Amino acid sequence: MPASTDPDSRSLLIAGDHRIVPQFMSAQPNLFPLRASTIYPGKPNGGDILFYCESDRGGTYYCKGDHSGRQIRATEWLLTKLASHIGFATPECAVIEREHLGETFFGSRQVASPASSIDLHSFLMTPQKRELGQPSSWPGAYLSQLYVFDLFIGNWDRSLANFLLNKEGFTSRLCAFDFASSSLSGLTGTKFPVASDVTVSIGRLLRHLHGFSPKAAIETIDRLEAVPAETIDGFLRQMPDDWMSAEQKEGICELWSKHRIASRLTALRSGIGDESLL
Repeated sequence: MPASTDPDSRSLLIAGDHRIVPQFMSAQPNLFPLRASTIYPGKPNGGDILFYCESDRGGTYYCKGDHSGRQIRATEWLLTKLASHIGFATPECAVIEREHLGETFFGSRQVASPASSIDLHSFLMTPQKRELGQPSSWPGAYLSQLYVFDLFIGNWDRSLANFLLNKEGFTSRLCAFDFASSSLSGLTGTKFPVASDVTVSIGRLLRHLHGFSPKAAIETIDRLEAVPAETIDGFLRQMPDDWMSAEQKEGICELWSKHRIASRLTALRSGIGDESLL
């Protein structure tokens, strides 16, 4: 069954005394590209970020383009949309146009009130407790699900820097971003990130600190399995035509419509069950 849209029904969204609320995504996709009205000087941190800017409709965006033969824009767009669809909090994304360059870029919006990198690091590196001192399932269940999602999409580079934390009163929102290192071409196979990859090494560190929830991890696999091809097609139709060829888009849709991701999900389910992928 498809994942419920009711946050209270999602273990991904509720963990212990904290609630993860994936409200960074817009309710409706932008029908037209946003224009970069102000380009800020300097280059922000992030290997694939080309520039950051203010858009003509407000909001600061970190912008990426394709390079070195990598389809970064299409990969980021599809996987950010997919992550949000199955319940992860992700920054709002948009197509950003730099008019005088005649190009469009993938834009990831700066969240309103991110915690500092020091606070984020402290949060991720400190086991969380409930009010009475007992261990909290937050953020262990969430991190378990994100780890499985990263394995599925072949994201080998989920470092501690690829998280954002918003703290508003008693509510903590942990946001995942940066899917540029993922492999869309690998979705038909059963090759996953390995022990030497950042995603696996950091995953082990976070499991040591926060525990691991096999039930929550398997739930992510169930949600991926339940995503209809029409949803994937909708995400692909929202991106500019020059980000990915029509043949490539059709091939990705077929992964879901013809259940070609089934063997990958089966291998992932098995690897989580016998802990060979942990």
